[in-house]
Amino acid sequence: MKNNQIKAMERLSIDSGMRTLIGNMWKHGYRTLNSCEGESSEAYVMFNGGDGWFEENASKYGLTKVENKACCQREFLEEVKKHNLDPSMFVDRRKTCGCGAGVNGNVVYRGQLMQFSQ
Repeated sequence: MKNNQIKAMERLSIDSGMRTLIGNMWKHGYRTLNSCEGESSEAYVMFNGGDGWFEENASKYGLTKVENKACCQREFLEEVKKHNLDPSMFVDRRKTCGCGAGVNGNVVYRGQLMQFSQ
């Protein structure tokens, strides 16, 4: 990994166990939004974009996609309506919904992170 990439990862507080994965994702045009190597829980990475490389290789890292469920849209509508507001007046800017799936173009993968370098 290049020195400037290591410095960027340090500034962004990317866990050391995720750095190879995140570096590979950056090389393939992914915009990573959040990640954790899962010291005390499941590892995860949230992103958007990319060229399909990660979707093909996620299982090698022990990660699987959290599928977007019907609850994601319903959750947003219910939150707005509980304040007696018109949902059509609001834009859903969330990155994830309560079930852990990515929304609005964001994708989440979770699992037990395996170290893999390529």
